[in-house]
Amino acid sequence: MYQQINFTTLKPCNYNRKSSESEDKQVLSIISQMDEAKRISEFYKLPNFIEIYTESKSAKKEFVRPEFQKMVRMIKNGNIDSIVCWKLDRLARNMTEGGMLIDLISSGVLKAIITHDKVYHPSDNVLLMSVEFGQGKQFVKDLSVNVKRGQLKKASMGVPHGVASLGFLNDKTEEKGNRNWLVDEQRLLKIKKLFELFLTGTYSAGKLHRYAINELNLTTVKRKRIGGIPITLSRIYEILKDPIYAGFFLYNGERYELNQNLPRLISESQRNKVLNILTKRNIPKIQHHNSPFSGFINSDENDFVGMDIKFQLICDCKFKFAYRGKTTCPKCDRELEKLANPKYLIKSYYYNVRKKKFKIPYKSIEETSIKNELKKYLDEFLNFSNSLLQWSRNYIRELKDKDVSDGILLGEAKEQRNIEFEIKKRKMREMLRDEKITEEEYKSDLEYLKSQYNDGSKEDNDIDWYSEMMEITNLIEEDKKVLENGTPEAIRNLLSRLGSNLVWDDEKLHIFSNKSINKLVDGIKSIKLRFPKFEPKNYQLPQGLNEKIRPFDPIFSTMLRTWDDVRTDILERK
Repeated sequence: MYQQINFTTLKPCNYNRKSSESEDKQVLSIISQMDEAKRISEFYKLPNFIEIYTESKSAKKEFVRPEFQKMVRMIKNGNIDSIVCWKLDRLARNMTEGGMLIDLISSGVLKAIITHDKVYHPSDNVLLMSVEFGQGKQFVKDLSVNVKRGQLKKASMGVPHGVASLGFLNDKTEEKGNRNWLVDEQRLLKIKKLFELFLTGTYSAGKLHRYAINELNLTTVKRKRIGGIPITLSRIYEILKDPIYAGFFLYNGERYELNQNLPRLISESQRNKVLNILTKRNIPKIQHHNSPFSGFINSDENDFVGMDIKFQLICDCKFKFAYRGKTTCPKCDRELEKLANPKYLIKSYYYNVRKKKFKIPYKSIEETSIKNELKKYLDEFLNFSNSLLQWSRNYIRELKDKDVSDGILLGEAKEQRNIEFEIKKRKMREMLRDEKITEEEYKSDLEYLKSQYNDGSKEDNDIDWYSEMMEITNLIEEDKKVLENGTPEAIRNLLSRLGSNLVWDDEKLHIFSNKSINKLVDGIKSIKLRFPKFEPKNYQLPQGLNEKIRPFDPIFSTMLRTWDDVRTDILERK
């Protein structure tokens, strides 16, 4: 039986969707949909929209639209009971999500779907909605078939679909989908020159890229928002691999000949030669170097700092040189295999990769220097004595015990407030039922009540600060040993656990750890300012403090605040 809907009491939302994900397509579609939704809302005298959803996703596949999924969840939770949209196909073009909406409206959870020309009610025959969603699905299928048929037709005519390769242009005088390619005379001649240089075998892709920029001034095609900039190195590789310049292309795994009206820059045999040259030059040089600090160091301008290794030899004549690839000493011409006392040196160093690449002056830092700086940092701030570490662990355990006790009391208080909250809500519902208060008064009083008991509804965060603080003490205990005797993997693991980031500014190495470690280091610094003779590595606990922590002397009171700060930081960070 059809029931009249009171539109003024609905809890509506507005859903808008455009199919294209690119920012410069169908922009007006969303705006016009929202304007229409506003007009519909005014016509039916709907309340304000609870939520307005907009997204640029296709609806042909299910479960790929986050805003749609969020809307469905709010409908199921009872926060929304009606949808305003331009047309039904804005909501879904597949039967899975269409079926979800049909189930929701059939069950009455969704009270109405309001479009510009029709209102869908729970009492309506859902067959009509099924047909409309099915039409959307069929439209997508037909469109896909038609597009593929058009692309196959173009391929058979010798014209690839999509944006033309560099050196060619799409003929925009024809209708979209039926556009041929034109020759870009200016760029095609430059690309032909690049192939000629590469086929000599004396030009690498990088050298070719520099020639294209500096000598040919080769740029990409200017379009609406992109293009018109110097060609990139990756584009050089694309050009060299593209079969279009040899007169053919691939579509769906099949070969098609390029239209005879379009020129060929190289023969097919020349293309094979290009591919062979690329293959040989792309064979990686096998070098296995275990770098303990790679990935942990950046420059002060956030450039990547990479590692390199110097393989050097000190000859019997005392001349030092890079020996790899050499069979004799460059100075005395002695054969390396016949040297009496050669000294082989292997040095790892780190440098600013960007500066080296663009030939900007830079300084490097040796791996041993990095280790020494880290040792110095750890020795000064994080090298506690065994007795001080044990004292710290005892205090951390006390903190945990106190938190557990406080948590029990807070939990009981929270439970009591929750009971009070439910009792007051029940009384308010009874007053609403007995018409002692209006629905507006009930809502207002309920919001006020929620604000008063908000602390009782908050979820408890499961934060294991105790384990993290214990982890810090374990790191303090083992850090120096790892730096002195550990493998590169062990050092990397230590840096990861410390959350360390190293910054090399070509003059000095700066060390930054995670917030918890930094809190501890700052605490140690403040203690040293107040008590210059205090040294964590040398400090011995007074008799009795190993077993019973309190009473503390001033230094240990300061240390307590330091560990409290570390715990607070862990809680805030989580």
